[in-house]
Amino acid sequence: MIVIGCSAPVHGLTDAGRRGDMVRARIAAHELAAPTLLDEALAICQALTIRRYEAMPFWPRVRELSANLSAYDAAYVALAEALGVDLVTSDRRVGRSGVARTTVDVLR
Repeated sequence: MIVIGCSAPVHGLTDAGRRGDMVRARIAAHELAAPTLLDEALAICQALTIRRYEAMPFWPRVRELSANLSAYDAAYVALAEALGVDLVTSDRRVGRSGVARTTVDVLR
């Protein structure tokens, strides 16, 4: 059994590279555990009205951004760029990266 952090499954789903391969291998080989905080986070996300977009069409831009951002963060930046809208985040690293071709509004 392993405890899985919230970002690892995202990388397993969205990263076609080495990190994604490593996550997929670890997940497949173990029973997974997580704190009940996971349930609360999922419930909050499910209660929100959010239009969802497939990440793969943005993969070329995600790859470009991955030198400065995680694949997870890069997917959000790439989507905001493609839609021509601001990205609202509480992650200062995304704002500080300076690689987005859109406004990154970091809420503190």
